[in-house]
Amino acid sequence: MQMYLGEEGKKYYWRVVDVSNITDVQTLETKFDLTEEMAKYVLDSNERARVEYDGKNLLVVIHVPAFTQSNGHYETRSIKFFVNSESIFMFVTYDTNYIVPKIEKYIQAEEANSPMMLLFLSLFVIADSFLPILDKLNEERLHLNRRLRMNTNNQGIWDLSDLEVGLIYLGAATRQNVVAIRQMRITSAIKKCNEAEKEELEDAYIEAKQASEMADMSASIVEQMSGMYNNLINIKLNETMRIMTIWSLLMTIPTVISGFFGMNVDLPLAKVQGGWIIISVITAVLLWAMWKFIWNKL
Repeated sequence: MQMYLGEEGKKYYWRVVDVSNITDVQTLETKFDLTEEMAKYVLDSNERARVEYDGKNLLVVIHVPAFTQSNGHYETRSIKFFVNSESIFMFVTYDTNYIVPKIEKYIQAEEANSPMMLLFLSLFVIADSFLPILDKLNEERLHLNRRLRMNTNNQGIWDLSDLEVGLIYLGAATRQNVVAIRQMRITSAIKKCNEAEKEELEDAYIEAKQASEMADMSASIVEQMSGMYNNLINIKLNETMRIMTIWSLLMTIPTVISGFFGMNVDLPLAKVQGGWIIISVITAVLLWAMWKFIWNKL
């Protein structure tokens, strides 16, 4: 737990809690004065971004990129903030704890003189944490696009799929963050904030919107790439099937002719000197005629 000097010399506390070590709602209720409903939100790892205010305590659920990649793509996890006039609790897990040093570093340069100000500064850092990842994914997209242009193979398509899935996770999380911060802006808790706090909340909202728009744009580009390469694969497959169809039809002619002349009966040209040459010429002419006919039809 860290102590900060707030407005008019009043002190408030900031405590980071690892909820991985907490399994029951009752512990949260007794230790942190949470309501049963809020305690359930804190323990729910799949809780969507949202804001709850009961007139005294503010609970904020926000999403942040996970520290580690899962199955080759990025995912997001939720962080919960519990704020009142005297303290701010931040509930994290192993995959989200990495954001705490970033917040600490950022608030050293800012005046976090109240729990609400620290909350808004934290929201700004969380929204900003999406941008380096999105920049990295854009670089990966450009590299993957160059690779697929040279050789459209299965591994490249799988990598493109992982990239698309990761951007879907990030895009959904950033959109939910924007909705949550927008919801927070109209709660009665914000009406009690001073101008500096409201300005910091507005900065966090703008940063969250930027991250959301960037994620949506990247996801749209990757979706377009995926559609384009899927169409390219289908075109190549159709071309292969076209060639195979032509060859299978052409090969029926020599098969039929050789089978016909292979019968043990008297046949035309069977006793003619050089008859196999005549038969070969006739077969070649029929093959050429069939090839021209099929090529014009397919």
